Amino acid sequence: MTEAGERAWRLSDGEWHRLHPATPLLRGGIIFIALLGWVVVQFRDLWINIFLGSVVGEEPPEDPATSWILAHSWLAVLIAVGVLVLILGFGWLSWRMHEYRVTDELIEEREGIIWRRHRRGRLDRVQGVDIARPILPRIFGAARLEISMAGSDGSIRLSYVASRIADTLRAEILIAAAYRRSEEAAQQRPAAAAQPGVVPAPLASRAPAIANRVNAVVADFMAPELDQEVAPESVVEMHAGRLVGSTALRLAPVLLIVIAGAVAAGIWRPFTLIFLLPILIAIFGLAGREVLRALRYSIAATPDGIRIGYGLFSTANDTLPPGRIHAIEIRQPLLWRPFGWWRVRINKASSSAREGGSGLSSSTMLPVGTLDEVLRVLGLVLPDWAEPTAFTGTPPRGRWLRWFSWRRNGFAFDDRTVVIRRGALWRTLTLVPLARVQSVAIEDGPLTRAMGLARIEVHTVYGVVSAHIGALDAGDAAAMWRDTERLTLAALT
Repeated sequence: MTEAGERAWRLSDGEWHRLHPATPLLRGGIIFIALLGWVVVQFRDLWINIFLGSVVGEEPPEDPATSWILAHSWLAVLIAVGVLVLILGFGWLSWRMHEYRVTDELIEEREGIIWRRHRRGRLDRVQGVDIARPILPRIFGAARLEISMAGSDGSIRLSYVASRIADTLRAEILIAAAYRRSEEAAQQRPAAAAQPGVVPAPLASRAPAIANRVNAVVADFMAPELDQEVAPESVVEMHAGRLVGSTALRLAPVLLIVIAGAVAAGIWRPFTLIFLLPILIAIFGLAGREVLRALRYSIAATPDGIRIGYGLFSTANDTLPPGRIHAIEIRQPLLWRPFGWWRVRINKASSSAREGGSGLSSSTMLPVGTLDEVLRVLGLVLPDWAEPTAFTGTPPRGRWLRWFSWRRNGFAFDDRTVVIRRGALWRTLTLVPLARVQSVAIEDGPLTRAMGLARIEVHTVYGVVSAHIGALDAGDAAAMWRDTERLTLAALT
């Protein structure tokens, strides 16, 4: 094994490791640059007189601070150097005191100079490991590693580790986490079935391939974000034109409302039109931000789980281990319907509503795709899934509550999921794996109770996907409530 391979193999050896040497600059460098810029602006006249005073023939300004600096130039230089040394020393000490390690059972992180912080996470509670490569850290060959743990705000963020070892460390954590879960499951079976102490083989077979990856910064910029140790093929090819068009169509209604409101206001008070420009800049900026974040999108199945990569300048890739997706939503906005485009979002076992590494919401599994591409993506989560043909829908007396969408308002079951479809203008299909259902609620208000109607909500982990349906016959809602409970218990056994 090469020296690089030995280093990669020892990342999860239980020893403490430090972060990337450029971490102090990447974490606090922006503040330092802003402070330096403030100094330059505040003493702009001083710099002009120092460097160009003899050329332009101007006398130094009468500002007291400037006059003092000119009179005590060596002392001012010593103070500036002292402040710089203090900042650099504090950053270096902070880097020295920030360490992490991966043991057979835990992931640990400790940091702090005066106020120490020591955080631990059990490997069997790992929900996923995401890698983000913002533009500035990529220049230094660094990446951010975020280990999602079960529970609210349960994540360990390593900002930053060397980009060349980020994929290696993620692979080792995911393999060790899977091994810990399988070991605990084996302990619940008869002793003969358990095999404690067996080191998982996949890591040993992958180590040479990981070590041989090109670690140059230029190669890191040029490589596709899904380029990992297994180099899988993406099941979806994202077209830039479709991405731009879908983003424009999603923001078009907002843009039209803003323009119409500004024009209507401008008829009476023309000066109000000056407020239109910042709003337009914000809308187009948001659209451009979304497009850049979703470029170079890729999704594929790997031995560690479903791998999603995205981003152009600031890149990221998220790993969804098997069984960590709790709800799937397939959504089609009104203006996407002529093109047959859909969007896929999910609730996963931790931090579903947060933004991913490059800013794209981590709940987005497919930004935009055709129906065939949506089915291929669903095939990674629910192999061989097909939409049920028979749905229980809204009864005739409830159609005036869903006067436009009652034909598409309904629910159905298959052997693995509960399926809910809603909406006519904005169509939504929600799938909840029965093994991930946490609870079921049935509601009826005074009006719906008098009409014999009810509303059902299937609860999963917190996230952007909401599995609910209303305007159901009260008897059908009660049957759905009982069937969901029965089938969920059967799926868990």
